[in-house]
Amino acid sequence: MRLANPRSAMRVAIVAAVAGMNAMAGLAGVVGNWDFGAGSLGAAALVPGAQLTALPTTPFYAAYGGTPNPPALQFNTTASFGISSLGAYGGHVMRVPDMSGRGAAAGLMAQMPVISNGQLAGGGAATKLNRYSVVMDVLVPAASFDVAPNYIALFQPRANADGSWFVREPSRNVGSTVAYSAVNSFLPDTWYRIAQVIELDAATSTPRCTYFIDGSLVGSIIWDTIPVDDQRNADLKDRDLVPDGGWSIGTLADSAAGLPAAQSGFFLFNDQSNEYGELYVANVQFRDDALTPEAVLGLGGPAGGAIPVPEPGSLAYLASLVAGLSCMRILRQAREVSRTPEA
Repeated sequence: MRLANPRSAMRVAIVAAVAGMNAMAGLAGVVGNWDFGAGSLGAAALVPGAQLTALPTTPFYAAYGGTPNPPALQFNTTASFGISSLGAYGGHVMRVPDMSGRGAAAGLMAQMPVISNGQLAGGGAATKLNRYSVVMDVLVPAASFDVAPNYIALFQPRANADGSWFVREPSRNVGSTVAYSAVNSFLPDTWYRIAQVIELDAATSTPRCTYFIDGSLVGSIIWDTIPVDDQRNADLKDRDLVPDGGWSIGTLADSAAGLPAAQSGFFLFNDQSNEYGELYVANVQFRDDALTPEAVLGLGGPAGGAIPVPEPGSLAYLASLVAGLSCMRILRQAREVSRTPEA
């Protein structure tokens, strides 16, 4: 029996194969791509079990001395909040209140299955997540800079420890040590798409942390260039910026006794030193791989809604290769069908 139109069937199959491979390649590495446009934390977790939770709603908050009745997260449009717009975006953004004085567990906690990658300096596989990326669209109002002489915490790999990512008004960055040279050139009342890329894998590069604003590299902390001129920098070099170190992501039990050892997690807008301030967040993307500068640049600037999913180069090549092989097989089958006499 001959197909009515083998070429048409072939084209449909090729399109399906290419679309399927591109989808696989594009989503690889993404753990969560949380978008607050619907007005809640209940957003897209691409790895089953990954979720964001407000720390004050958990027992973890009380365990770290959180004060009663903290201000809650708020969700509304930029117009309703009276802040700068995100262009044509009309969904909700999240307001994170100033949690100063509320204890060391005041932001958000992300929970996810245990994930590990990287290699230890002495050889052997690491047991924690050592290569990862965080991207988010953020606005800090001028009032936060006015009342926060130090830093506003953005990301904390483990609770009850120092964060790895802070924002500070540029005029106050004078005299900062390398351990705190996080996000510079960050103006108030302005939306930015910011990214932090952590690479603690001894097999691929010198351990480092790099920071981006709207796709441009704005700062980096590189292990072999850290001057050991104070205790914080010494801790950073010996404890934090090493494979399976303080800036890797381990289990929740690594952060505090009594928390689950069967789940990994990290913390947003949280810091042991209570370095907080009001800010607005439109979305958060977390990946279990280290984005290249080219991939970060491809994300563009702040736009609201879900952050695009960059396609890793190696997986893009694999997807193209597999799709190409699939197309060749489909073409061969179609030709065989077209030559088969009708019964």
